[in-house]
Amino acid sequence: MVATAMKPPCLVVVSQILPAMRAIVSREMIERDGLRLGEVAEKMGVTPAAVTQYLKGVRGSDSVSMVNRSRRARKILLELAYELAREETDMVVVLRKLCQACNCIRSERLICGMCQNSLPKLDIRKCDICVT
Repeated sequence: MVATAMKPPCLVVVSQILPAMRAIVSREMIERDGLRLGEVAEKMGVTPAAVTQYLKGVRGSDSVSMVNRSRRARKILLELAYELAREETDMVVVLRKLCQACNCIRSERLICGMCQNSLPKLDIRKCDICVT
């Protein structure tokens, strides 16, 4: 039997939420800010192929609508895209906004179902890890 207790919500965030947030941010930088795909990739620290996959819905698309359900997280991600699109980007601000968006999604309990899928023995009604 394989132990599954070592799958914290952070794993759900890395595998499902972060790609969705990257998809939202990359689309915003291209559509709103007029950046080219290569510029977006460089500013985000990913490959141009990854950006293409975010834009085509190959990466992150399963969770984009869930992330967008959080108005606060959506607002923060739009601010993050603006910050990244600037000529002089303050990486502390970028990381802070990324973490703030993640905290919004977690505190609003939007990932509970994903955690339940990852850890079937987890009783999400009793779980308060993300809201404390």
